[in-house]
Amino acid sequence: MNRKQQRTKTVARILAVIVALAMIMMSGYYLLLAFSAGSEVFYVYAGEETPETIEKNLKKIDLLREVVQYIDENYADDVTVEELADAAYNGVFDALDQWSVYYKTKEEKDAFINQVTGNYAGIGVTMTLDGEGRCVITQVNTLGPAYEAGIKTGMIIVSVDGAAVKGKTLDEISTLVRGEPGTTVELQLELDGASSTVSVARRNIKAQTVAYQMLEDKIGYISISQFSGDTWKEFRTAKIDLLGQGMEALIVDLRNNGGGVMGDALSIASMLIEAGKPLVFFEQQGEIIDEYYSEGNGFRDVPLAVLINNRTASASECLAAAIKDNAAGTLIGETSYGKGVAQELVTMDNGDSFKLTFCHFLTPLKQRIDGVGIVPDIAVSNGAQLSAAQIEALEKELLPIEEGKKYFAGQVGLTVLAIQQRLNIIGYDVDENARMDEKTVEALKRIQALYGAGVYGGLDFCTIDLVQRAYREFIEGDGTDKQLLKAIEVLK
Repeated sequence: MNRKQQRTKTVARILAVIVALAMIMMSGYYLLLAFSAGSEVFYVYAGEETPETIEKNLKKIDLLREVVQYIDENYADDVTVEELADAAYNGVFDALDQWSVYYKTKEEKDAFINQVTGNYAGIGVTMTLDGEGRCVITQVNTLGPAYEAGIKTGMIIVSVDGAAVKGKTLDEISTLVRGEPGTTVELQLELDGASSTVSVARRNIKAQTVAYQMLEDKIGYISISQFSGDTWKEFRTAKIDLLGQGMEALIVDLRNNGGGVMGDALSIASMLIEAGKPLVFFEQQGEIIDEYYSEGNGFRDVPLAVLINNRTASASECLAAAIKDNAAGTLIGETSYGKGVAQELVTMDNGDSFKLTFCHFLTPLKQRIDGVGIVPDIAVSNGAQLSAAQIEALEKELLPIEEGKKYFAGQVGLTVLAIQQRLNIIGYDVDENARMDEKTVEALKRIQALYGAGVYGGLDFCTIDLVQRAYREFIEGDGTDKQLLKAIEVLK
């Protein structure tokens, strides 16, 4: 048995995995996981590791083990190796993207699985984090207790059972909200500046992911709230039923759909896109590792419009991109969220689990979605639906825009800062530093693309007007579903 196989202490086995994970992030190589089996640790290396770097990394493992042992023996207060190991795990995943999460308990892992598959004990809401890290309720299941308690879409969750949620991940907040059937959860909520506290009794819920109806002029309407594993069956039933009612055109509503099971989205894409057409490519470390093509369907196609907004994310963006790139329908609404990465759930030998981003997904034209989103064919905003008093208070904080100068990458000016303020209000996450930095340039490119202007990222007179237009459209919503009305207009 060689030196690496003689590390039999529990702390060594745990920390080997932690350090190996850390190496993935800190180097450009492929130092992969060290999995434990029984009392032995097996290290797996690939890529461009050399004997020198391997030895260097082994010394880091030795050092970290010594540090943990020293802390365990000499720290002023009581601390366990398990607590230190959990902290190390959390530190590793904190250095990754927001979608990669370490689950230190089986309950946390099961909560994630139930969230994705749509089976859970909870209150019946769908949530997302906005650009300021606030937890916003995007949908309320009409069959759930939250609906019965008067909770509405757009409400912000401030705390759960007295615990503030600001700064927590979506998974952490979901775990707090969900629980055993029959138990009660207390939510502090905000809506339009007003605060309220609501107690809701949890119960077993099957997510209601598809709703449909026939609109005017024999235009069918199907809304998909998430992809739960059975959503493709619900969609198939809805489309067949609408066709049986004489449907001559179809609107698919993906607004506020945060994603879910990718297989569902691809199955639905096959019901809307000609057989043999590409649907998605999976890219890992610069290489295509998988690809999917439409299998077609056995029932009649009709003209199609798809609604998206800035909360359309992940698998729903894949579906929207597949329709757009294959010219299978018209995308209407706002640029989507831009979550173009997929996660896998990994369970190690000791039972610990983690969710890890393992690939980017690319559109049929092999464009990345992550951080960019899908630009609609027709840009229409429903606005933020703010009151006159809210708009007045908002605009008091805004700098005026002077249109006498153009700005390009790297340049600084008060007009740039004024534009950055408006971009953040609209929903683009930029730093308000008065500089044409990378984030600002990319946001301007998205505004230019949204309205069909030349995409180059400069702040010229035309682009200032486009930002102003996007800002006004965002804050002056009148409650009319302009996106849906535009879709009906396009399909007539």
